Amino acid sequence: MRTILTSTVVALTVSAAPALAQELLVYGGGELERLFDPNGDGSGDTTTLSAYIEAERQGLYGGLAVEIANDSDANEIDPYIGYRGATDGGFSYGIVYTYYYLPNVDDANYSELTLSFGQTLGDKAAVTTDLYYYPDDSTKSAYVGLEFYASDTITLSANYGVYEVDGASNEQEWDVGASYNFTDEAAVDLRYYDGSDYVDSYIGLSLTFDTTILGG
Repeated sequence: MRTILTSTVVALTVSAAPALAQELLVYGGGELERLFDPNGDGSGDTTTLSAYIEAERQGLYGGLAVEIANDSDANEIDPYIGYRGATDGGFSYGIVYTYYYLPNVDDANYSELTLSFGQTLGDKAAVTTDLYYYPDDSTKSAYVGLEFYASDTITLSANYGVYEVDGASNEQEWDVGASYNFTDEAAVDLRYYDGSDYVDSYIGLSLTFDTTILGG
């Protein structure tokens, strides 16, 4: 689940940015997410508030994301830097390095290197691939996603991934859901999550906001 959420954030920021922008662009946004019993029936809901600010010039970008959860051990401060671009044929690509700092947990910090690719399929759909490498334990994961634009405001999507577990066999996870865009900058998403290592499947509801602060 953690990697799918990360992939979603990367996809949103990539889609929000013009390819190879010639001026300095500054983006910002946030997300309020509630997961219903993510650790099994009766385990309790989790609520997370996150925000980011990011600057980009000619495809090179860097930013800082902050995440605050009702479980303080899950709080994060995540600086990142990367590069992204796109072709006239609808193919997008990017690489980003992220460092996850958990201030309330000892020896829990870790880093992540991500390669992302996407391809539009006409005006109605797009496919994505995200490859992750975690230098701290040399594990890897891979995810594929599909989006279908049912209308100007409704998007249906699904993601499937396989991730390595240090000292154990690989695990799988997947999600399927729908998003409704109130405006070009704000959306709500309802999603079903499950996986081979999950205690049980669960539902997530999120409200996101992404905007251009400077440039564009």
